[in-house]
Amino acid sequence: KIPFISSKIAISKDYFKINKNEKWITNIYSRNITHLIRSKHDGIISTSKSINYDNALLNCRIEGLNKYKPDLFIIDLNLKLKKNLLLNKFLKKRKTYLVTYKTNIKKAQIFKRKGYKIIFINSLVGKDDFNLLFKKIYQMGYSRILVEAGLTFLNSFLKYRLINDLYIFKTNYNLKKNGKNNATLKYLKSNFFKLIQIKLNNDKLYKREF
Repeated sequence: KIPFISSKIAISKDYFKINKNEKWITNIYSRNITHLIRSKHDGIISTSKSINYDNALLNCRIEGLNKYKPDLFIIDLNLKLKKNLLLNKFLKKRKTYLVTYKTNIKKAQIFKRKGYKIIFINSLVGKDDFNLLFKKIYQMGYSRILVEAGLTFLNSFLKYRLINDLYIFKTNYNLKKNGKNNATLKYLKSNFFKLIQIKLNNDKLYKREF
């Protein structure tokens, strides 16, 4: 058995994922809903590439909710996670796992001494490999996982049909030349997303169940 897996992503009206000029694409209302979505999961999965790029905490930052949750899983197959990240300040209070190859046992000790927990795997190239990882995560006590990463990683989950539902926050403006993507958006351009009736000022939130 594997956890129930959700994912979320933010895009502009013209389907760009990255704003070259600003950190955020969506507004503060959407970001608050993002924290609420995180609070309903016991683990978040991301990649070292995404965290290095954003210096992201990927925690729940709503007053009254625990900022040391959910626990965090970082796919870092070649141990390229930067040394001076914001999340390092939370390692003593928040469970943070690095998922890496077994061949990195010696190098992984450096991260372990910092406070990271290490999960060793043999491979992560196909659906069977992802299922083995998620079975291990489920056996560790995690039943609801939220994927927050770039399009390349998300596309793998969609390709292998590992996603149970997907949230899309969409702005009402076009980024044009200031926009950038790092993978195909063909799944996000389909017409199978349901609009969630929630006030987000000029943003909109869609959801698709698989």
